[in-house]
Amino acid sequence: MLNGKVGLAPMADYSDYPFRKICSKFGAEFTFTEMISSEGIVRNNSRTYEMLPQDDEKNIGVQIFGSNIQVMVESARKVQQYGDWIDINAGCPVSKVVRRGAGSALLLDPDKLAHMIREIRKSVSKPLGVKVRIGYEKDNMQQIMESLKKVDLDYIIVHPRTREQLYSGKAYREILSYVRANTQVMLGASGDIFTRQDIEECFNKYKVDFVIVARGAIGNPWIFCDRIPSHDEIKTVLLEHLRMNISFYKIESMAVRMFTKFLVRYVNGMQGAREIRRHLNDLKSYSDVENLLTMLR
Repeated sequence: MLNGKVGLAPMADYSDYPFRKICSKFGAEFTFTEMISSEGIVRNNSRTYEMLPQDDEKNIGVQIFGSNIQVMVESARKVQQYGDWIDINAGCPVSKVVRRGAGSALLLDPDKLAHMIREIRKSVSKPLGVKVRIGYEKDNMQQIMESLKKVDLDYIIVHPRTREQLYSGKAYREILSYVRANTQVMLGASGDIFTRQDIEECFNKYKVDFVIVARGAIGNPWIFCDRIPSHDEIKTVLLEHLRMNISFYKIESMAVRMFTKFLVRYVNGMQGAREIRRHLNDLKSYSDVENLLTMLR
């Protein structure tokens, strides 16, 4: 379980199979799926099952989200055959998730979260962890930890922001020291991991066991190997990633449209990036993207 120190975080709409493969190629030691709806799993939704790990993936966790405990239990039982461990999302701040009582909304009732973990643990044989924020409207980490200490977990991942902060402000990493002192299980750090210095600070200052990289890896899989790529290499990897997207999603126009969010991050800071952003809605094919990259200098 979680073999490695630095891996790719579970990110909705980003941590799909092609991106996981690209990050693994450049040194991500483990990966997570994007968060997967427990309702979709239980209902056997084909799009939901497409989000699960593929046959050639190893050392990968499946992250599930939901608010209904029995549905979460059933979905965990179903997905455990696909991944190496199961992760419970208690941190997503997105309104459409929170309104359903899932993600960060679970932090409003730490006892319910603990009960959910307890019931899932009874039903699965794979390792089990949880990803949390430090609270909903305010720092409530002490109460959250009191509940989590009562259940059998293999790890805890902490994103040091409240739900209300979303991704604004600076992650309050000092809270990791409190969590480290109050748990014997593996501790993972998330939030504002954009450089190798951020990674090393989490290890050296806050004594975490592992780090997951989220936004810092989008368009920059080189963060995992601590290397600054040339512009030519960026374009080469960008196109490789796009080819993988098209191969996986089958419909070229759809795959290209889905890829534009990665494209803008790959070319960010390069001369010509602004011009590329102006033409994103015109992209329909691999050749469209390839031709557009000629604007970069």
